[in-house]
Amino acid sequence: MTSVVDHRRDLASALVAAGTVRSPWLRRAFEDTPRERFVPRFYRSVSGHEALVDGTDPQQHQEWLRGVYTDEALTVQLTPAPDLAYGAGAPTSSSSMPTVMAGMLEALDLQPGHRVLEIGTGTGYNAALLCHRVGAHNVVSVELDPALADAARQALADVGLFPAVHAGDGTAGLATAAPFDRIIATAATDHIPPAWISQLTPGGIIIVDLRGSLAGSLLRLTALDPDIVEGTFQDLPGAFMPMRTRVDSPHRDGESWDQVFDQRNPQRTTTPVDPGLIADNPSLRFMAQLHLAGRRLRGFLRPLSGTELSGRSTDGSWFTARLHPDNDGLFPVAQGGPRRLWDTIESCYALWQRLGEPNAAQFGVTAYDDTALQHVWFDNPDSQYQWPLPL
Repeated sequence: MTSVVDHRRDLASALVAAGTVRSPWLRRAFEDTPRERFVPRFYRSVSGHEALVDGTDPQQHQEWLRGVYTDEALTVQLTPAPDLAYGAGAPTSSSSMPTVMAGMLEALDLQPGHRVLEIGTGTGYNAALLCHRVGAHNVVSVELDPALADAARQALADVGLFPAVHAGDGTAGLATAAPFDRIIATAATDHIPPAWISQLTPGGIIIVDLRGSLAGSLLRLTALDPDIVEGTFQDLPGAFMPMRTRVDSPHRDGESWDQVFDQRNPQRTTTPVDPGLIADNPSLRFMAQLHLAGRRLRGFLRPLSGTELSGRSTDGSWFTARLHPDNDGLFPVAQGGPRRLWDTIESCYALWQRLGEPNAAQFGVTAYDDTALQHVWFDNPDSQYQWPLPL
C-alpha cells in the first residue's frame, strides 16, 4: 500500500516531470506539505451530482487519499444558487489544481524574506506552500468566509505553521499589514483591485486570474510606480472561482440570473462565423470576452446534446446559433434583447482573424489604482488595440 509520504513524493515528481515545478524549494515544499491535512473531505461530481468523499470514512479512505494527491482541483464547499438550479449548490471554495498552484508560485518569483499577501485562503494548503519559502511570519492570507478562515487557520496550526489568516473582503487587501512584495490571488477577478496596487512595494509582483464570464488567464503584473502595475498574461490555466463579497451567494457582486429575457420579435439572420468556434477555441473566447467586457454572461458552451449554441447576459440580451450550416454554408442565428450579442461576436471574429488569431499570452494589462484607468492591450502597452476593464 502506498504511504502518504510516497503520494507526496509522487505528486512532486509528476509536477517536476511536467515542467511546472522548476525550483528546488518548490519541489521540497510539495514533498513536505501534507495536502491531506488541509482537505479532509471533498466533493466529486458523479452522474451530474456532487458526492462527498470523506477521508474519515474507512470505506472511502483510499479513494479520498488518491484524490488528494491527484493533480486536480478539489471542491470543498458548495453554496446554494436557486437561480441557476444547482443541485447541492455551486462550488465556492476548492483546493486548487497543484499544476496551477505550482505555475503561479514559480511566476511569483518568491525570495526568502518576501512579505506575501494571499487573497483567498481556502483550505490553507497554498498558504502552507508560501510559508515553506518565505516563513510563516511573512505570510498574510485573507479569506471571505469566516468559517473557512477558521478551518484553514487550524489546519495550518496542526502542521506547525502560524501565518496571519484574516476573514474579510479580499479586494481590500489588508492595509494594516502592508506593504507587500508579492500578492497572489486564488480567486478570479474582472479588474485589478486598487487596494492591491497601493499596498504593493516598488517592483512588487501580483499574480491573479483576470477573468470575465467567458474566458481569462493568469496575469503577472509588476509595480512600475506607486499607483500603476503592468504586465502580460501567462501561458498558464486559471479558471478560479469568482471573487465576491457575499458569503451566502456564489455569484460575483451585482450578478443575478433571475431576470426572464424577452424572446418576442427576435432578429433572425445568418452568419458565416461557425458558432462552434466560440465554444471550442480558447483564443477566440478570450478575444470575445474582451469585446463583451463588463457583461455577465452565461452559455457559450457546446451543448452535450442538441444542435444550437446559445448565450445570454444579465441585461436580458440573448442569442441562439445553429451548429450546422444551411445549404449555402451559413449558420442561422437569432438574437434579441437590449444588445445584439451575436453582432459583437462577428466583429470580434473579424479582428481576431486580422490579428493572426492571437492567444492570451499576446495580451497584457496596464492598471492604475483607479478602476476607470485600467485596460487590456494587444502586443504592447502602446498598441492601438485596447479594451477597458472590468471584463
